[in-house]
Amino acid sequence: MAVDKAQPPNPVFVVGVFRSGTSLLYSLLNQHPQIALMYECDVWDFPSLAGRQRFSGDWLERQEFYNQSLSRHRLIFGGKISGLENIRTPDDLYRCHGSSKDARLWGEKSPVYAVRLAQLARQYPHGSFILIWRDPLEVYRSILVAGKETPFFRRPGILHRLIYHKEKMIREAGRLQQAGARIHHVRYDDLVDRTETACHAACEFLGVPFDEKMLNLERADFSAIHQEPQHEFLRRGIIERQNHSDGLVVPAVAAKLRRFRNRWERLSGQRLGTERPADGMHEPFPMERLHHRIAGAFFFAMENLKRLAFEFLPMTWLRTYRLFKSWLFSRNEPSVRVSIQKQMQQHGITIVSSFLLWAAIVWLDYLTGPEIILGPLYLIPCAMLALVVGRGWASAAALLNAIAITALKFAGGRPHHLDFLMSGELFWNLLMRFIFFQIFVLLLDRIRLELAAGSNPKPELRAEILEAPRLSPKKPSQV
Repeated sequence: MAVDKAQPPNPVFVVGVFRSGTSLLYSLLNQHPQIALMYECDVWDFPSLAGRQRFSGDWLERQEFYNQSLSRHRLIFGGKISGLENIRTPDDLYRCHGSSKDARLWGEKSPVYAVRLAQLARQYPHGSFILIWRDPLEVYRSILVAGKETPFFRRPGILHRLIYHKEKMIREAGRLQQAGARIHHVRYDDLVDRTETACHAACEFLGVPFDEKMLNLERADFSAIHQEPQHEFLRRGIIERQNHSDGLVVPAVAAKLRRFRNRWERLSGQRLGTERPADGMHEPFPMERLHHRIAGAFFFAMENLKRLAFEFLPMTWLRTYRLFKSWLFSRNEPSVRVSIQKQMQQHGITIVSSFLLWAAIVWLDYLTGPEIILGPLYLIPCAMLALVVGRGWASAAALLNAIAITALKFAGGRPHHLDFLMSGELFWNLLMRFIFFQIFVLLLDRIRLELAAGSNPKPELRAEILEAPRLSPKKPSQV
């Protein structure tokens, strides 16, 4: 596919933290005949230091494998990278997508760029940035609702990620604005309550005439948007606010987000989209900010490592990993949260006997010392819990195994001094043992689900059984 490289690299980026309204803004802008934005390709969600090595390889094939961005935008079919031989860089990809619509403006919408504004501005000094702002309490409520059905929003540290992304987005946006970058701000409240006014302002910023089609989403093309439950509200084509209950957020977290909101409103110039006055002048404590900054930076670093793996590990490894992960975590029935009290009522004997057996194994291991190996016995409580109850209790047993074995090794083979106790070696050994037992737990939990699925008739077979004539009218139990 031919790509016109005469046009200067000045793409448009729509950016905001996740669940802040970026998908709605993307859909409105993409209704304009002169605008063609790509949806969450995340081509620049990548450590900039490794960018040169990345684009020298098979990055398009890996991009499709990572999030199906090429097929979602109908640039390829059947998973084969054919017809895109001239696509060498993300600029080429943006132009290629824009050419299918003969658009003047092209670019991308993605929440992950909330932490990469400075990186994007270095890459595109003449690029345009449309930033959307939403009250963090509303954002977090929306995250909790989306997390009920979408695992992405149930990831560990989701509150740390939200605070870190919002904090970094505000800091970097302020620096870019002072440096003269092209930035336009949109409040979520304006987008849903005064949509036409917000669209007029965005068009004026982009230098294109307003088009009435932007206000009608009934005929919008949502094919590039991920098929996830949280987007069903948007697919209805109705522009309206989603009102979530205030009770979704526990009071302590709500108070924390209000403190951060006060800080962010001060830093951003009252731009976060809340109509309510700030709660006094209370802002997060220095240690509170440091805590979330360190935790958020850790999760951000983990995401960078994951993306590096997807770009540089052999594709055969990645395909095997994805197939194994899909098998391991797929479920044949909807996941239902069961309270600990109910689990104890149903499986109390198994749970209690498993942990008593665990205690006996630890005591026996302590008495026999390191001369006799009892390692395989530690797998028995994990197996009992994973096969009968589920992986929650089995994971707790795996953690106890790791702690017990590490403590016994420490007590028997190391001097009791504080330096070793506080060393990374002790933590590393504990972590490695937990990972070993946890892999065993996950495999057995998956086997339990397979066995349970095999023991239940398929829905159509169950219907046939229920509709079959009874062998004896006096014994309905034979049906």
